[in-house]
Amino acid sequence: MSHITVNTNLCVKDGACVEVCPSGILTINEEGFPEEVPSGSCILCGHCVAVCECNALTHSGLPKEPFLPALKEPPGQEVIDSFLISRRSVREFEDRPIAKVTVEMLLDVARRAPTASNSQKLHWIVVNGKTKVHALSVEAINCLRTWDIGQTRLGQWKKGYDFVLRGAPVVIVACTPEDYGWGKQDCAIALTFLELAAEARGLGVCWAGFMTRVARVHAALRKALAVPEGYVVHGGLMLGERKYSYRLVPPRKPLSVHWV
Repeated sequence: MSHITVNTNLCVKDGACVEVCPSGILTINEEGFPEEVPSGSCILCGHCVAVCECNALTHSGLPKEPFLPALKEPPGQEVIDSFLISRRSVREFEDRPIAKVTVEMLLDVARRAPTASNSQKLHWIVVNGKTKVHALSVEAINCLRTWDIGQTRLGQWKKGYDFVLRGAPVVIVACTPEDYGWGKQDCAIALTFLELAAEARGLGVCWAGFMTRVARVHAALRKALAVPEGYVVHGGLMLGERKYSYRLVPPRKPLSVHWV
C-alpha cells in the first residue's frame, strides 16, 4: 500500500524528497515525479513531506497531527555553546510544585527526540509531588540497604537527607520494551532533550542514577512506578525549581580524542 501522494501540479521535480528518504523507498518515475517503491518499508519519519518546499507531498501513514514550522535559523553558535556548557546537575530544589502543563510541554519536546529507525517505542512515567517522590526513595532504600553502597550514604539517609531523589518535586522516567535493542540509547537521547528543555525554562534537573539502577531489578519499586510488564527502565530525571544558581562554569578534564 502506498503512503505517499504527489500533487503533480505543485511538484517542481527537484528530487529532494527522494534524496532525504532514509529507507530509500522513493524513486523518480519516467515523468520526473517521485513515487513510492512497491516493496519498500517506510519508517514514517516524515522527511519527504518536511523537505518539500512546494507542499506537493502528503503522507497517509503519519500521525494525524499538523506539521510544525521548522526553525529557519538556529540561535547563534555562541548562544548554543554557552547554554550547553553552562548546564549543571541540580540537586537542591525549592519546596514548590511544578505545574502539570509544564511537564507536558517538556514531554512534548522529548517525544520528538530521534529514535532508532524512528521506532518511537518510549514509554514515559511521571511522578508528580514530593510525597509520592519520597515514597519512591523509601522503596529504593529498602533495596539499596542490601547493596554495598557505603555507610556514608546510609548515614545521610538516617539523618534525613534523601540522596536518592534529593527532595525533588517531580521525577520523570523513560522505559522501553525489554526486547527492543536500542532502548538505552533512545531513552538517553530523549531524556537529554527533556533536560535541556527544562534548563531553557529555568528549571533544575539531575539524572536519577540510584533510582534507575534499583528500578531495573527491584519489583517493589517497579510496582510503585507502575512500569508496564515487559518494559525496562533506562533512565530518569529529578526535576524542580532550582534553589541556587551558578555564576561560573567549572573546568573539565582535557579532551581525550584519537583522530583516525
